[in-house]
Amino acid sequence: MSGTGIALRHVALLRVEVAAPESLGILDGCERRIVRILGGSAEGPFFKGTVVAGGNDIQTVRPDGSVELVARYALDLGNAGRVMVENTGIRRPPATPDARPYFRGVLRFQAPRGALDWLNSTLFLTTGHREGSTVHLEVAEVL
Repeated sequence: MSGTGIALRHVALLRVEVAAPESLGILDGCERRIVRILGGSAEGPFFKGTVVAGGNDIQTVRPDGSVELVARYALDLGNAGRVMVENTGIRRPPATPDARPYFRGVLRFQAPRGALDWLNSTLFLTTGHREGSTVHLEVAEVL
């Protein structure tokens, strides 16, 4: 990437309400879990709406405590329609006791044709943290 920078633009803040993780046990040497998505909100300069209950976050917990995740759920954006979300990421324990865990992801949308069609052909990065049962995700467009 000689001489090229990565530019980002804020798109949304997602607040995703989640249930407690349900362990499936040790599968292929790692703990596997399902975290049910209960609802939430989405706000940003391009859309505003709610997180639809019913999605899932499928997690693989590595022996070092890091978590690989694939979350799939929907947003209801009112008159703009419903949008599917897929966020693939990693969360690892904090490096120091006073730091937050590392929580990053790559997000893709599937949106209806029209005003939000640009979401279908754009890559997004996320940073996140969890407070209680709420996962906070900052979503940025890779320009």
